[in-house]
Amino acid sequence: MKLLTEIENVVATGKMVTSASDQTIIDLVKAAILKDLSASFYLTRAQAYAVTEWYWTPERIQLSGIRPVPHGEFERIRRELGVELTDFNYAPIKCSCGHIYDAFDFFQQGIREHGLEVVNSIFSMTESTLLQVNPSFTPICPVDNQKLEVSLRGGGTYRCTDYGGCCIGAV
Repeated sequence: MKLLTEIENVVATGKMVTSASDQTIIDLVKAAILKDLSASFYLTRAQAYAVTEWYWTPERIQLSGIRPVPHGEFERIRRELGVELTDFNYAPIKCSCGHIYDAFDFFQQGIREHGLEVVNSIFSMTESTLLQVNPSFTPICPVDNQKLEVSLRGGGTYRCTDYGGCCIGAV
């Protein structure tokens, strides 16, 4: 009964809760990616894996510039920001001022906007994962406060084992 009340409360906010077969859910996520729709999906690990394996082709990885976060930056994220990560891949964005908006900046902005508890809770989910499709996130350069564009060719894409990450529409 409590679960139904929680679902009803989520739906009352204008959000959708969907129950379907794994393949139907995977197809819905793929359709959102291909149609450039913006949505956040809470998926099983298997569903997220199926989508990311389909999405992150070697060509798309090369095009996006996504790469594992270097060890020093990874440790800085843990030490200075308090984010508990096991791994993370990110495609840096170069600002016109010359600053490279990297994973540290991404997490710092995420903490400012959502709080450390929310950020860490996303990475501590064990039975599910969050996958953002065409996210509405707008990175802000910490040097000159300029809005940066997230795109498959321009950076800002991310993924890791504990977090589905994001998928930006097909190019």
